[in-house]
Amino acid sequence: MEKNIILAGVPRSGSTLVCHLLGKLSNTIALHEPLEPLKIKVNSNQEYIKFISRFINQQREMILEQGYAISKSAKGKIPDNHIGGLDRKTGKRVDILDGSHITVSKALSADFLLAIKQPGMFTAMLPVLSRVFTCYATIRNPLSVLRSWNSVDMAVTNGHAPAAEKFDHNLKTALMNEQDVFQRQISLLSWFFEQIDTYLPEKQIIHYEDLIRTNGKTLSCITPLANELSERLETKNNNPLYNEGMKTRLLKLLLDSDGFYWKYYSKDELSNL
Repeated sequence: MEKNIILAGVPRSGSTLVCHLLGKLSNTIALHEPLEPLKIKVNSNQEYIKFISRFINQQREMILEQGYAISKSAKGKIPDNHIGGLDRKTGKRVDILDGSHITVSKALSADFLLAIKQPGMFTAMLPVLSRVFTCYATIRNPLSVLRSWNSVDMAVTNGHAPAAEKFDHNLKTALMNEQDVFQRQISLLSWFFEQIDTYLPEKQIIHYEDLIRTNGKTLSCITPLANELSERLETKNNNPLYNEGMKTRLLKLLLDSDGFYWKYYSKDELSNL
């Protein structure tokens, strides 16, 4: 069985929840964005793969020998959602992450499953990563994604994904040339879906809606241990913290677009949300 998993995906599509759930399984560790993509300096795809392989091996060794790993965290753990309540001053939802490590106390075998989530960079590098590692990606109803993007204070709110743009110069150029923030968001959203659709088979694409519907068991595509999950999960596709007034505008923009997300979600699924 594969022991190292790369997790890409659309930002705000449930990848943090995937890490949280995987972390509940025996002989499994999931890391939440442990790397700093903008600081990575490599000159070729070969160097990049060597860098990622070396990092994975370092984390495996650190976990087994020292009992901790590099990972963004909240109070030493990976939450099911790293965005919390509203900031009353800005009206935006806030990031609750406050740490850079997690403590590992459960028993692990030498070949434990290690999953690493880095949505922006890993999605950009899927053409390379998917040839070397087993990769998965999360997707979600595009209207809910855009509503989430507009409820937080993140780069995607402005239609940018710096970690992805660093490794895909064509994406960076396309986004820089689009002046309208909402059209930029839609272009970015379509790019994420296109990358995932192009480089991953359907069986390695995790739908947020399936994740919720099965209470996590859909992660059995990664490991059969996920069949033991019995979490009581609730969909956030109509999160009351989203700006309701923006919903109609975003829906119209999406319905008028021809993004790659239409391969996975119908217009009725958006309109009936």
